[in-house]
Amino acid sequence: DRASPEMDDGMRDTRVLGIFAPATIGAELADLIRDAAEFHEDGADVVDLDTLTGGPFAEADDDTIALLVRGLTEIGIPTAVTTTRAAVAANAVEHGARWVIDPSGGTADAGMTAVAQSSAAGWVIGPWSTRRADWYGGGDEADAYTDGLVRNIAWLLDAGIRSDRIVLHVGAGISAEDPEPWRMLNHLDRVAALGYPLLIDGRDEILAAMSSEDTAERLGDAAVGLTILAAGRRAWGIRVREVGRVAGAMQRITAPRQHA
Repeated sequence: DRASPEMDDGMRDTRVLGIFAPATIGAELADLIRDAAEFHEDGADVVDLDTLTGGPFAEADDDTIALLVRGLTEIGIPTAVTTTRAAVAANAVEHGARWVIDPSGGTADAGMTAVAQSSAAGWVIGPWSTRRADWYGGGDEADAYTDGLVRNIAWLLDAGIRSDRIVLHVGAGISAEDPEPWRMLNHLDRVAALGYPLLIDGRDEILAAMSSEDTAERLGDAAVGLTILAAGRRAWGIRVREVGRVAGAMQRITAPRQHA
């Protein structure tokens, strides 16, 4: 078991990372904290602030991120920030974020090295690279994905980051524009063989790609199916927007194990 003091946060075996999407980022801070707290109560073990292009917090300013993370931390709600930018990661971890989710594994921004070295946060890394040719030579896509993860793991280890602070992101897609971002879910054994905990991504683009329809009900069904997969593999976490059904499914799945 690779659980470190930073990672051992007393949560269920498979955490629900909720992608927080408030109605408006420009709302009063107190309203954002209230909505995020309700999101936590609905089932988000960790509240994730997604700042990637297209993410709910892509246009959020530094103060919003800092104050929201600090406010949630002070009331005991764990937070994560999804970013490939060192300045965003540094801002979030300075104010209490426990996790940085970076699909590039820190390779997109040279400044990530200093952020990783100076914080105790955990790092959820994917296989992306700023130079696709660095990790994808047109061969087997599952090999390309795992090779990219190995390269990014090596970057963190070379920077002096302990292995027990690293989680592997499954579902980031072969590239940022991958039309089938779910494909690596068929190769979980290959990723798990690397020996690190897994985060299974169930963001809307992945759920929609898994279903022939993109209705809310079908997306919810796909999320429950992904929850079963995540719990069955004892994944470290599952990342979704709709946390209610996922958390409920997770509770039903894991209840016998917890009371055995």
